[in-house]
Amino acid sequence: MGFFDFLKPRSKENIESCWPGGKFLQVHIEYDTVKAVFTYFGRYGLQFSVPKDTLTHVVVKEVSRTHSVLQLYSGEDCVGTSDLLPTEACNTMKDWVLQY
Repeated sequence: MGFFDFLKPRSKENIESCWPGGKFLQVHIEYDTVKAVFTYFGRYGLQFSVPKDTLTHVVVKEVSRTHSVLQLYSGEDCVGTSDLLPTEACNTMKDWVLQY
């Protein structure tokens, strides 16, 4: 991904998204219903994609009493870790991913 790729318009057809803290947190996760791929968009350009068929489990790992990270696993390997977020936002994203 190039430095200015985030400026390119992306098609939102067949895309479902979850903004766990609203637009204020600037963090969201999308699911492409055609390609069956989850894509996480975090702060400062953090981004990763995980195909639905390789996703085995989703874990909310507590970092402090109030904050956690969301981790997506493929088998025993962690293939993506979110930004440090309020635990409630991580649980919202986990529930949203598990509905698919």
